[in-house]
Amino acid sequence: MNDSDKVTGQMVDYKDHNDNAPPSYSAPSPLFKSVLRFHANPNCGRCRGTGYIGKFKHIAGGRCFQCIPDDRWDSLLGDLIATGTNEKTGEAVCEVRCVSSSVYSSTGYIVTRIGIPPIENISIFSTIDEAYSYASKMYGA
Repeated sequence: MNDSDKVTGQMVDYKDHNDNAPPSYSAPSPLFKSVLRFHANPNCGRCRGTGYIGKFKHIAGGRCFQCIPDDRWDSLLGDLIATGTNEKTGEAVCEVRCVSSSVYSSTGYIVTRIGIPPIENISIFSTIDEAYSYASKMYGA
């Protein structure tokens, strides 16, 4: 059975026909790798500043836990408020999250892709209605 991971974009083959074989993972999507690179420590000796370690692609998409540990990743994501779905397909396309000023420039709401923290300049909305309006405009959600 092949599945695609919504966050990393990896294809996962669970090999149901062979119980003894571990699942096979493709490389994460270029978008996921660019998010890792953006948030990584450029001086990291473990991943050389990429935020990605290929031989660990089966664990959190290969995210370097020295650069981007779980608590940092969680603070980049913020608290999930709502998931936006495409009105035509019903597929989840974005998330509205509440973020704090400890990681971002101010406290408020952001709209991101599913499970991926933003890259570069992100709009931080002061009200949830503004965030919903933006999600509707950008993602059709």
